Amino acid sequence: MSKVVDSALLNDADELQKLLRNVTELAGLHSLESVTHQFSPQGISAALLLSESHIAIHTWPESGVAYIAMTTCKMLDDDKLQQIKELIARLLGTKNIVMKEMAL
Repeated sequence: MSKVVDSALLNDADELQKLLRNVTELAGLHSLESVTHQFSPQGISAALLLSESHIAIHTWPESGVAYIAMTTCKMLDDDKLQQIKELIARLLGTKNIVMKEMAL
């Protein structure tokens, strides 16, 4: 798998928490608590507990890959989802974003 995101960014807990907060704000959601775990020798799992559920990121710096999951009871329209995708792409410095939406 080719590297798609800078490995230093994917190992920067502060920047990844900032990314989660920016996405939360753009989506109009409300952050309650945060948790971050730095793996050794690299990689991060970080999450925000939201009033509306949660958002989390898991990174594999050695592969240049990040996985972001957002679960919310607030419906987000297609325009807002596109804005979120564009924000994540900009903040991670990549155009290679795969977004999947699941609705119950």
